[in-house]
Amino acid sequence: MKISHFPAHLPGNANLVYPQLTTAISNTDTLVENSMDADAALIWSVLWNGKMIHNKSVWDSYRAQNKPVIVIEVGGLIRNVTWKLGINGINRDADFALEDYMPDDRLNKFGIVMQPWKQQGDYVLVCGQHTASEQWRNMPDIDTYYKQTVNEIRKHTDLPIVIRSHPRCKETTQFAGVTWNTPLHIPESYDDFDLEYLLVNAHCTISYSSNPGIHSAIAGVPTIVSEHSLAYDVSTTLGQWQSKPYRHNWIKRLCYTEWYADEIDIQWNRIRAKL
Repeated sequence: MKISHFPAHLPGNANLVYPQLTTAISNTDTLVENSMDADAALIWSVLWNGKMIHNKSVWDSYRAQNKPVIVIEVGGLIRNVTWKLGINGINRDADFALEDYMPDDRLNKFGIVMQPWKQQGDYVLVCGQHTASEQWRNMPDIDTYYKQTVNEIRKHTDLPIVIRSHPRCKETTQFAGVTWNTPLHIPESYDDFDLEYLLVNAHCTISYSSNPGIHSAIAGVPTIVSEHSLAYDVSTTLGQWQSKPYRHNWIKRLCYTEWYADEIDIQWNRIRAKL
């Protein structure tokens, strides 16, 4: 099988895992550069922004030919330490070669401790998302999304609302009746931001398909997400605040969507069988 990758279209943290991945692919298949005529393409994420903006033409071309696109991106469980590798998308849209049963071994390896579901909180937390992502296709502009979301929340609760902007995709206008939160970069990290302290007193979180939904569910904060989110299987709906989905099977399967750099070859061989 011939697989084409595009090494000029990588983010700054790619060096943490990309060499291991290309080595793994070269050990089993033919890896070429910048070809639009291979059997499959390898790209970084589906965020069409910065250096990765050029990957959209790769995505569009290969998907139009019904050829698979392998997507590598940063993990959500241990950011910049674990990595996701799937087929034809990210998050719940991707094929991660998951099986019906997944053991607990990776959950134990990650050391994740699920917190009890919370009974009550002080505010509803709305988390934004980067609108240049393929995940945001067919969605409105971010200001309209925020306004629609606030209006829907107000049908169910009078709790205060906190809107947390995406760190790289700001709203263009602000409106009254909500508290706006700007993410702060965690020092000495590549691109980690301070979400956890907001979860401590949150009544629930609302996000579309990005990582806050996952971290909310782990922290025991009810979360409302779209069907594209990896937290969808343990999410709730507005007004169903007391819903407490069973999370153990969800989290142990989620750990099979993320891999350390020195084991990315394991995931490569798992998804390779599905190409």
